[in-house]
Amino acid sequence: MIIESKILELINGYCSFFQDKLEKIVKNSAILTQIDGIILFFTGITLLASTFMQSEHIAVFAIAVVLLTLLKLHITKGAKISITGFDAALIIYFVICLISTINSTLLTQSIHGFLKTVVYILYYFSVANYFQTNQSKIKYVLMLLSVFCCAEGVIAIVQNCAGVEQISTWQDSRYINPEDAIARAYGTLKPYNPNLLGGYLVCSLPCIIATGALFLIKKHYKSLLISVCAFLISALAVFVTGSRGAYLGLGAIAAGLVILVTIIINTDFKTQEKLKSVWHKIVAALCGAFVLLLIAVPKITKRILSIFILRGDSSTSFRMNVYNSSWHMLCDNWLLGIGAGNQTFREIYGLYMITGYDALSTYSVPLEIAVEAGIFALIAFALFLLWFIYDGYKFITNNDNTNNLADKVIVCSVILTVLGVMMHGMFDTIYFRPQVQFVFWTMIAMASSVINKKLFENNEV
Repeated sequence: MIIESKILELINGYCSFFQDKLEKIVKNSAILTQIDGIILFFTGITLLASTFMQSEHIAVFAIAVVLLTLLKLHITKGAKISITGFDAALIIYFVICLISTINSTLLTQSIHGFLKTVVYILYYFSVANYFQTNQSKIKYVLMLLSVFCCAEGVIAIVQNCAGVEQISTWQDSRYINPEDAIARAYGTLKPYNPNLLGGYLVCSLPCIIATGALFLIKKHYKSLLISVCAFLISALAVFVTGSRGAYLGLGAIAAGLVILVTIIINTDFKTQEKLKSVWHKIVAALCGAFVLLLIAVPKITKRILSIFILRGDSSTSFRMNVYNSSWHMLCDNWLLGIGAGNQTFREIYGLYMITGYDALSTYSVPLEIAVEAGIFALIAFALFLLWFIYDGYKFITNNDNTNNLADKVIVCSVILTVLGVMMHGMFDTIYFRPQVQFVFWTMIAMASSVINKKLFENNEV
């Protein structure tokens, strides 16, 4: 669904005015006529920079994408802004965050945190605008992200085998033998943190799944085999990060994959009983492989089981203390929150914290959103995600042949990203890191353009 608005009509009318005035200049410029290619280039650079640069440096390339998109809207004939239904929920979330920032008692710190949200949201709308008219490039971006994900996976496995030195206390070894502790890999993402790497891999893994599925559709079996190997490497890398939140995110991806593939088979291949039988065997084989992994690698088994000992694990106990303090913060600031950013959080958290349990965040995405911007911001963000998943579900269950299988694969992969990232986000706030954010919003932008493909083609606003 595309939202109609008088404000949008005015903005698009304004852009159209400049497009007409600058048409002759643009036609005579070798650079301006390639504005879409330049936007794609900087989008790729943003995603590449996320794998090894500091946050502030990554943002420079993302801002370039935003500025180039603004330029495109002024010079490219027919370029316009389109807002989907779930985009409207995201805008409401953004407005509530703005109001919360203005209302914050720590205005300066809150503005600093809010500017990050501005960059992320504008980046999303910019990339979504690009994909609306360049959907043929989606597969290349998926391949690019697959390469980055697999590369980080290889590095993580090498680090684990080499036994990297822990940068901080990342694992409670009181209840396990020292030899059973995982050498937690952290890849090349900065700041070095195994939870960050785990979050990045969970966010990017569906890209490999989508790429492999697209190769399967086109019967490129050699390329499919490469994708399968890349997926296995990246999935194993999630385990060697030792990030229990990432384990849960990977589990959500696996469960979501089984459900979505089953839906597609029952929608597009309902008469092919042999395919259904093969799929059931694949699911059984994957379950068996997971069980064998747990048996063969007790380090991973013990790390997973540590999730359930609660106060018996120092990391879990620490989080539970932070959750308790953060909940009291929310109760006192439920309407508009305390303001955006970890600088604001740390200042206010000091008034509620249990002595000895300092923290930079709530270690839970829903709780973090509610604490920073209030309960209505959480409702708006949840509405955005649920609306997106609902639209995605309607798209993949459409069996009137208007939605081709490749498009359904793209939408399914993004749904898997949302499920994985949000499951991880229930127990960690790695989601707010730019390394995860830029991949996440790039994926959402892809699905948005595919789900609303027909409306964009008809130029409905």
